[in-house]
Amino acid sequence: MKTSKSKLWTCYLICLMALPFVWGQPVSTPETISQAIEPFLRVSVQNGNILLQDRLLLTSQDEEGNIFKTTKAISAEYGWHFLGGETWHQTCKYPRMGMGFQYLHIMNRDELGHPFSVYGFYDGNFFRSKNFEFNSRLALGMAYGSRPYNPADPLPNDIICTKLNVFAEMGLGISVRLNHSLFMEPAFRFTHFSNGNTREPQKGLNIPAYSIGLRSYLGNTPAIPVKSPLDDIEHRHEVLAFVGVAPRQLDFIDNETFLHETYGLVFLMANLHLGYNYTVSRRIKLGGGVDLIYDGTNGMKEAAMAGMPVKSAVPASDKTGLSVFLGGENAVGRLSVIVSLNYMVAQTRFPSSTRKLEQRLGFKYHVLPNVFVGANVRAYRFAAAKAVEFNIGMRRPI
Repeated sequence: MKTSKSKLWTCYLICLMALPFVWGQPVSTPETISQAIEPFLRVSVQNGNILLQDRLLLTSQDEEGNIFKTTKAISAEYGWHFLGGETWHQTCKYPRMGMGFQYLHIMNRDELGHPFSVYGFYDGNFFRSKNFEFNSRLALGMAYGSRPYNPADPLPNDIICTKLNVFAEMGLGISVRLNHSLFMEPAFRFTHFSNGNTREPQKGLNIPAYSIGLRSYLGNTPAIPVKSPLDDIEHRHEVLAFVGVAPRQLDFIDNETFLHETYGLVFLMANLHLGYNYTVSRRIKLGGGVDLIYDGTNGMKEAAMAGMPVKSAVPASDKTGLSVFLGGENAVGRLSVIVSLNYMVAQTRFPSSTRKLEQRLGFKYHVLPNVFVGANVRAYRFAAAKAVEFNIGMRRPI
């Protein structure tokens, strides 16, 4: 306990000591670059509360009466403010991107560990003026240092079962200018830690928090956004397709011992995604289509009731399905954020099957103008992750 707290205070002190060197420090950059891209440094402190979600471990007390509740986090980020060097800078209202590092401390309890995270982030602007911004936040990376599941523990940790997990964060905030190069940034954040069901047992950790940060430009004078005439949109219609795969484990709970078991089985989930998009604006595309799905987990919990499950216990025809979807894309240069609602219209249903209405949230990046790679989280109930899907695909303007 004392060691964990000392790590937290060490991180606080290092960041606080760095702030005097951040404010207004010049960085020599070529003039042509500084006019379009302005580097910055940000230090933030977060105070949050763990969502208990009726989880047995999270609602428990230790021998000293401590409960799972409060978290504190410190983060340091380096990024770039994009101010008009490319068309998407202007159409996205001059957003910011960068890399960050966070240390999260769970107060009073050690069963879940205290993870360090490295991530990339995107700050978009709903509204922007010289002295005030109303912005959104997306961040994605990897977290290390969680304390994994151990069946020998008196109260097993079924929240996180791997030391390495996905770190995901979203939120809303404002930026208020304090002087020519320094902004104060109060914000709301929602943070999620999970391995996407690649290893079980794990329920994931969810933390809403409020944050206060200081962002300082590293140039002598912050650049002024560049506005220029925009060309017409090249095309309004496109068709696209991708092949996605996702590994997934299942948590088979022994009804007598209540221990978690996976039998070492990893199931394949795959789909062929066929869709159409209409370009509403330079940033927004809306569309729909179908997914041809193979779900290797479908029916496996029922098969396990007869003993140790084997993948061949459920025929391939029961693992296939068809879903329809409606969704959209938010384009940021070559990168797009993907959101969709999927409804299963054809699949053999088992009591353990996930609900017919699923959600997809992810991103794709165009490595070539019409070729992309991406990753999506497939979820249900708008909260529970089913799998992390990796894909590669193509589009064709029409």
